[in-house]
Amino acid sequence: MAVVKARINSNNSSGPQQVSVTIPSASAAQTFKALNDVNVTTLEDGALIQYDATSDKFITKTTISTDTGTLKLSGGNF
Repeated sequence: MAVVKARINSNNSSGPQQVSVTIPSASAAQTFKALNDVNVTTLEDGALIQYDATSDKFITKTTISTDTGTLKLSGGNF
């Protein structure tokens, strides 16, 4: 995606007076699966997003496990 910059200055009548920004359509926008740091090869109903330090990516899993023996889940206050 190209980046276009413009400086709007009311004191300069020869410069741009208006800048338009077009937002990409949903079909052109990145999806979660298309992100470089996400691996969704195990995408199933109920899958959760979990960070994997070994691959340096976010992965989807249907279970949560830990090698440290400590697992703390906090869903917030309701």
